Formats: sequence, C-alpha cells, structure tokens
Amino acid sequence: MAWRIGLVAGLLPVCLGACASAGNERIADASYQSVSEQLVKGKTTQAQVRELYGDPIKTSFTDSGNESWEYEFSRLRSKPTNFIPYVNLVYSGAEGEKKSLVILFDKRKVIQQYTISTSQVDVSRGLITR
Repeated sequence: MAWRIGLVAGLLPVCLGACASAGNERIADASYQSVSEQLVKGKTTQAQVRELYGDPIKTSFTDSGNESWEYEFSRLRSKPTNFIPYVNLVYSGAEGEKKSLVILFDKRKVIQQYTISTSQVDVSRGLITR
C-alpha cells in the first residue's frame, strides 16, 4: 500500500506539469526588441525572413497586391482538473500564451510593416466551459 502512495505522490507533479506547444518555435521567445533587431522596414526581403523564421503558417494578399505572412506559436499547460477523475468530465482544458508575428511585404517583396503580439489562451471543455 505504501508503494502505491509513493507512486502517486511521485507521478502527480509530472502529470500536473504537462504542457504542449505548437507552431513556429523560432518565435517562441521573440519580443518586439529581438524582432526589430532582425527585421528592418524597407530593407529586409522575403527571402531573408524565410531564412530567419521559415515558412509562414498563413499567407494572404491585400487588395493593393501586398503580401502578408503570419507566424504563430502557442505554449499551453494542462489545467489541474484534467487529472481528477470525474471532475475532468465536467471541466478540463488548457491555458497558456499565444505569440503572433505578422509581416506585410510590398510589391518588391520587401518588409513594409510588421507587428508582434502576445495573448492569453484559455481552452475549456466539458459540461462547464467559460
């Protein structure tokens, strides 16, 4: 019986610390300062951006023909209720942070504008959700 309690006590911190990440890890720790050191408006090209950050998760075009690239990275932690039997049926999910980098290129394929933002993410599932 004591070994079972020890096993549960040893595994509980591991389970509660469960986390997941998705997206482009090259922007995981990016800040406005670090991005502004790498990207120069009117100078940095699409090829240089691709070398720095890889392929974008999404590309789109404006009505004037400019191209926009989007990069995202999310880091989520499981909510503690995920690991409580029966409670996790009522309320569970994950919470964390999402980082986005959007770059707008002009017709010459040179950076015209960029923005980096961070937002909180709360994913809930079960019978009770926010």
